[in-house]
Amino acid sequence: MATSKDEFRHDSLQDTESIVKYLDAIKEGFLQGHLRLANGDSPIELEPSGMLNFGIRAKRKDGRLKLTMKIGWKEKVAGEEERQRPLKIESQS
Repeated sequence: MATSKDEFRHDSLQDTESIVKYLDAIKEGFLQGHLRLANGDSPIELEPSGMLNFGIRAKRKDGRLKLTMKIGWKEKVAGEEERQRPLKIESQS
């Protein structure tokens, strides 16, 4: 269920094979740099690029298991350069 044009949400009961197909489609979207999620007439389009934040969590409680993945990135603004702080590693000898 979508709550606005800038938000997408979908919850359903699926079999393992269906989940694998969704994960494959998400993988392809990341490789191509474009994902389109739709739930009826409420689509959202995403363009992942550059460095992305990635988190994964697994939980077991009372015989129920949950796997949560979270991926985030900043949307590029036209004319704005991507600024990254350089990694600096030093040792004292």
